[in-house]
Amino acid sequence: MATNAMVFPDSPHFGFPASIKNSSMPQNTPLNPKEVRFRLLIVDDERLHLNMLNDMLKDHYAIKAAMNGLQALERAVADPQPDLILLDVRMPDMDGFEVLAGLKQDVRTRGIPVIFLTALDAEEDEIRGLEGGAVDYITKPFSPTIVHARIKNHLLLQQSLRETHTAQLQAQSLQQQVGALNRSLESAPLRHPEAFTGLFSNHPTMRTIFHYMEAIADTGEPVLITGETGVGKELIAQGLHRLGQRKGPLVSVNLAGLDDTTFSDTLFGHEKGAFTGAHQMRKGFVSQAEGGTLFLDEIGDLDPASQVKLLRMIQEKLYYPLGSDLPKKMNLSLIAATNRDVQAMMNEGRFRQDLFFRISVHHIKVPPLRLRIEDIHLLTHHFLEEAGIAMGRPAPQPPPQLLQLLQLYPFPGNVRELRAMIFDAVARHHSGPVLSMKSIQATIEERRGTVGADSLSVMDAQSHPLFRIGSRLPTLEEAETFLVAEALRQAQNNQGIAASLLGISRTALNRRLSRRWRQQGNHESNIAPHS
Repeated sequence: MATNAMVFPDSPHFGFPASIKNSSMPQNTPLNPKEVRFRLLIVDDERLHLNMLNDMLKDHYAIKAAMNGLQALERAVADPQPDLILLDVRMPDMDGFEVLAGLKQDVRTRGIPVIFLTALDAEEDEIRGLEGGAVDYITKPFSPTIVHARIKNHLLLQQSLRETHTAQLQAQSLQQQVGALNRSLESAPLRHPEAFTGLFSNHPTMRTIFHYMEAIADTGEPVLITGETGVGKELIAQGLHRLGQRKGPLVSVNLAGLDDTTFSDTLFGHEKGAFTGAHQMRKGFVSQAEGGTLFLDEIGDLDPASQVKLLRMIQEKLYYPLGSDLPKKMNLSLIAATNRDVQAMMNEGRFRQDLFFRISVHHIKVPPLRLRIEDIHLLTHHFLEEAGIAMGRPAPQPPPQLLQLLQLYPFPGNVRELRAMIFDAVARHHSGPVLSMKSIQATIEERRGTVGADSLSVMDAQSHPLFRIGSRLPTLEEAETFLVAEALRQAQNNQGIAASLLGISRTALNRRLSRRWRQQGNHESNIAPHS
């Protein structure tokens, strides 16, 4: 076997070692410095095989070679490193498996893909090589088509992995920058806190929204506010109007239920005699909002014909009152809001994409109350004060158990539902400095039985072994035991709150606990009835 010493050229690209060139092997074409070539390291102790592979690959790749294992390990780490290694299995002194193990142990080379060169029908070598970390194998004698296909596939895969890794690092860096910016915004004071009257929140997401509102209020571009019903979209619109410091008024229009004719008359107004019964000229809400802000609530309910008219008004800054051939100029800030999934509506063809892009130059997504339960404490105290003032009586203080109960309830009606609960409880409260929980507790129990179970779940059933897919279905007794225990855990052993979570009366819960207590002979249960 040939063991000639092999010297690499000093040029920045790979070259085939002069010591194994012969007259029948043409020189490598010099690489174009502007052309990016993948680099291959061919490791084989037989000059014939090296020559064959060089002839096949030299026009497409930059080649360097090694004729034994030691040279292979040295040249795998030498700059510029190869992008892929073709490694013969059967070599003297150090075989391909030992070379592969050395490559995988070195942090500098462990990521380079290795394709084994094996003899025909050497299945044992192929399996052993793949188990050792090789990505593929090519059998001798070499087929040019197979050689090119295998190399190309693995080089492209390696390039894709590198690009993905780079993209992940860039995304991670960007996420860190955005996180740092958000944390900076959360802690930074608002420039115009007076504009946020009625918006009570210490949640980081809401603080970020408040800073975003300050940034976009003066741009004059349309704003879309999305979020579940009751999250405070109209309060956000009012805050934007105050921040914009426009001289005109804020005019709010609820678009739900308006047909196309009513929409046109409501927004654009009409001239005298425009239709039967039009005895005098009427200004529409667009005219009334001149120099101010027009707030279009429930824009997701707008019918297709009205969507076209609204789009035209936004694009052209003009509108026509019914019965008039003379356009009027629109001079206002536009804010729209909806609790609907506009993206799904566009996919279904029920909301125009061009209108969506026009009204959502700035987009504010208000999170539901269940995702910012930290605000429940602040909002509860505010609504108690507000209710006391409205009813001309001192505001009662909430008991600690009330705040705990409210934080365990998902509030499908969001802040509006919380306000209604507190106002009703204050109205029913007759005496004493501490608010009674009875009305709120009764309301929650009633609503837990009528609102969808998905939004009011007291547990993640899939996370418990009793409810895992494919496992044995629990008995009613097992399910009841788990639900009661989970409700008590969430309620910190407060049976009144636990009963509310389960949608049963405290008496019914106590009966279940008493029965369990008797069955376990006072040994296993650490929760006594009537606690």
